[in-house]
Amino acid sequence: MASQENMGQQNADRIKEYRHGKTSVSPRQVTILLAASATHLLTDMQFSWNAVLPKLEDTSKFIVTKEDVAWLGSLTFILIALLSPLAGILAEHIGPRRLLVTAMFPVAGVWLLKAYGPCLWLLYLGRALLGISATVVYTVLHPLIAELCPARIRGLALVLPEIFGCVGMLLSYLLAYFLSWEVATAVSAAPFVPLSLMLLLVPESPYWLVRKKKIDAAEKSLRFLWGRDANVDRELEAIRSTTISEQNKVKNQIKKLRKRHNAIPVVLTISLLILKELGGRGPTFTYSVYMIRYSGVQLDAFYCTIFIGVARLASTCVSACISDVVGRRPLLVASTLVCAVSEGVAGTFLSLEAEGPTWVPLASVIVFAIGYGLGLGPISWVYIGELLPTPVRYLGSAMAIFGGFLTYFVLNLVFLNMTSSPGLEFTLLLFGGANLTIALLVCFFIPETAGRTLHDMDKAFVSNRRQQGRHNSTFEIDIIPSVADRARKFEDSLFNVSQTHTHTHG
Repeated sequence: MASQENMGQQNADRIKEYRHGKTSVSPRQVTILLAASATHLLTDMQFSWNAVLPKLEDTSKFIVTKEDVAWLGSLTFILIALLSPLAGILAEHIGPRRLLVTAMFPVAGVWLLKAYGPCLWLLYLGRALLGISATVVYTVLHPLIAELCPARIRGLALVLPEIFGCVGMLLSYLLAYFLSWEVATAVSAAPFVPLSLMLLLVPESPYWLVRKKKIDAAEKSLRFLWGRDANVDRELEAIRSTTISEQNKVKNQIKKLRKRHNAIPVVLTISLLILKELGGRGPTFTYSVYMIRYSGVQLDAFYCTIFIGVARLASTCVSACISDVVGRRPLLVASTLVCAVSEGVAGTFLSLEAEGPTWVPLASVIVFAIGYGLGLGPISWVYIGELLPTPVRYLGSAMAIFGGFLTYFVLNLVFLNMTSSPGLEFTLLLFGGANLTIALLVCFFIPETAGRTLHDMDKAFVSNRRQQGRHNSTFEIDIIPSVADRARKFEDSLFNVSQTHTHTHG
């Protein structure tokens, strides 16, 4: 009983620190988080490179067919889907930080191979190699950041990769607008030379080091993050209490995944990523040039993509600033509703074949980009780091990436044909329906994660919460306190009824 009271007092102190912002962040932590987050430049630059595909069709360097355009635009996504389980296994075997460094070092050279390769098959090879590196980034980056940063800034830290991704997307759009496809591809290599060196500053995950029984190395990693004189004993003990060495074996993680409280958050995360792709994220940003041309917007399509990139970047920055204050769930629900409405308006406008202003489809795409950047884009990746339990975090991440990007690949591969049948207007309405489904999923099944430690979230889906104390600290920090109070009163009433029933029949 005394230990439960001490734990409750520690949780109360932590909640106060979170609400009043008393946890300091050192310049070293900022540098490390920026270096790790910047690897997300690769993913969106790799995807947004598709903006140059219309120029590639006009090249005299080699013959490019419509099928080549579809496969060059979709090859990365199928590779990420197929290789993400392998990336999760490798991350557990050699360490997530080491795998990330290894994957990023050849990236600059591969961009140059894509730009100056004399044959079409070399362009395919370059896309495939960058797809492998992007697989590693998607699979290990968000879990690694979640394990490296404190709870108070974890929302901002996990949104930083999405901000860098938006910068990469906007940069690719600008390069596609101003330069030929060869030069735009070659210039894309520039950021990755210094970035590969900066990654050497990132320490290894203390959670992974504990699983490998490298306790001294885990303590050094924490001290490197928090400062040489910092008291890391409490954090190290918390990590050891939720992490065992057997978790570094995939077969043991699969056994852990069979437990209900581990399986439910994994299934929710997979469902979220699949629905996000069915909501039209891929086609909107990958084939934005084709969509704008098809919609009849009387502006240069390459020029319009710049507006889309700016809108997404600005809204993602807003999300990074407020996600730790407002919370993940309200942002995610609001953003999915914005995305659904924008797609519904665009689909309705095109289906009516109205002779009104042709700026409506472009405005809808820009509004979609704003809504996506506000929550759907960044928060879905935040959940990979926060919602997945520690015993199966990297395995669950690999499974979620597999499901999401398999959907991404299929949708991107068939999207250009879907614009002909059943038609772009009907396709947009289907996208809107998927986004509405995300809002319902979040409202009814996903708890708030803002301000909660990873140790809290490991207990969020444990069914026998009452055995750990009548008020689980995992559910103490809700965005709307009145809702939490009503939920607690309802829980207490059920408890009282059950107690009365027990005494009556005792």
